[in-house]
Amino acid sequence: MTARDQMPEGGCLMVASIFTPIQGGSATVYANLCRYAPPGSMVALATQRHYQTGAEIPGWREHDAACGFPVYRLDLLRPEVLPPPANKLVSAWRYLTIDIPLRIKVIRTVWGLVRKHNIRVICIGELASMAWLARFFRRVAGTRMVLYVHGEEVTQRMEEGGSFGRHRAGHLRAADAVVAVSRFTERALAEQMGVAPERICLIENGVDTRRFSPGPDDAGFRARHGLQGKRLVVAVGRLVPRKGFDKTLEAWPRIRQAHPDAHLLIVGGGPLGPELQARAEALGVADSVTLTGSVSDADLLAAYRSASLFVMPNRTMPDGDTEGFGLVFLEANACGRAVVGGRAGGAVEAVRDGVSGLLVDGESIDEIGHAIIRILGDDVLRGELEAGALRHAQMNSWTNRVGIFQDLCRTLQNKGEKHV
Repeated sequence: MTARDQMPEGGCLMVASIFTPIQGGSATVYANLCRYAPPGSMVALATQRHYQTGAEIPGWREHDAACGFPVYRLDLLRPEVLPPPANKLVSAWRYLTIDIPLRIKVIRTVWGLVRKHNIRVICIGELASMAWLARFFRRVAGTRMVLYVHGEEVTQRMEEGGSFGRHRAGHLRAADAVVAVSRFTERALAEQMGVAPERICLIENGVDTRRFSPGPDDAGFRARHGLQGKRLVVAVGRLVPRKGFDKTLEAWPRIRQAHPDAHLLIVGGGPLGPELQARAEALGVADSVTLTGSVSDADLLAAYRSASLFVMPNRTMPDGDTEGFGLVFLEANACGRAVVGGRAGGAVEAVRDGVSGLLVDGESIDEIGHAIIRILGDDVLRGELEAGALRHAQMNSWTNRVGIFQDLCRTLQNKGEKHV
């Protein structure tokens, strides 16, 4: 009997502000853990607004109605990002008038879900802001505490005075289990945070091969973005420095010189968007670079399928921020596309160098440019990598990953102390 065939005795509550229909690796991971799980075993608690912008998440109602598992939403699960407080008095006022009332609301909501769905395990998808919730319910309700960690939460250095920087190791060591999405993250948890190895569960990111699969080049997608007749080099991800899109732009003039029909398509939103656009103009390549911002699920799939190559030359930043895995590499692979990734963080596990794509030094404009030029210019190499990419993705589907997570939840449930 498989994990999906077994009806659970108690459910798992997944708590995350970054949750589909928000695009991104972590949001996709949490949704797939719920979507592929046995019926009745997973419940999600997410938000209606994005804590970073305050804006309503587009399409959340339609998503929740069609996703196939229960999703409950509060306006926010963590306070909206505000400018730094002018002094300690302002900080204390915010804590009393914003943080505490919000925590009380979250506790009341989760308490109701614990009773309604017989929740035995609470899985937190936000170590920085929500670990307190699982610790609270572990103490008062006997629910088990799982923290899902991608990498940057533990590798990135924090300000000395910051609350999260002071408490994250304690949160991690207090958990009944910590899920690591890569061996890189697994090592960081043990070596940098002191988490006992027996409490770490390795569940490498998988890919939804039912959603991401080979398909025809999408003429409608090309027409909407004015990309007819271009060889697309597609980049997907949040526009932040560690993704390496800035270095890709720096290499783009020489890539375009070698392949005049090449066009760089950057899909995703984030703080670096205006800077990347300005840099493309300064380099004189703006006519061969398109930044789409966030796109629909259908257009994301169309971008992968219309690509000649996928690129995200990630790197580790000076503050330790790095890529924990890189789910987008597997998504591109599942669509039959070779990839260029950075030799940093967990990407070295997501990309099989020389099989599903090529790994480069994400700090080296020369290496990035050479890899892209080489793959675009060698049909035999590209064909071999595309075949290897598809095999790699098919061996890493979500079905197996969800089974591991469900096994973990059942093991923790069997250790239960007291339940509501």
